[in-house]
Amino acid sequence: MFKNKKLSKNPLHYVYAMIWLVLFGSIAYYVYSGAAFKPENGKIHLVAILIAWVVEYLGLTITSLLFLLYGIYRAMITVLADVKDNL
Repeated sequence: MFKNKKLSKNPLHYVYAMIWLVLFGSIAYYVYSGAAFKPENGKIHLVAILIAWVVEYLGLTITSLLFLLYGIYRAMITVLADVKDNL
């Protein structure tokens, strides 16, 4: 999967990778803490209902790990460049 990849020389790729990690890490923490499923003002968001449906079947920890792993994957894809590219 990563055999034709090398680290990018573009410093912005590392910034984007950190943004991906922070974004999906915070979503994973938000789901794991249960704050995503607490109704605010008596209403709950549709996305929270859909995530709760997934959590019901996969479990809270596994769902949080999936979000975190996807964030790590996106960060790695952002940082790694094709060997053919000459940046």
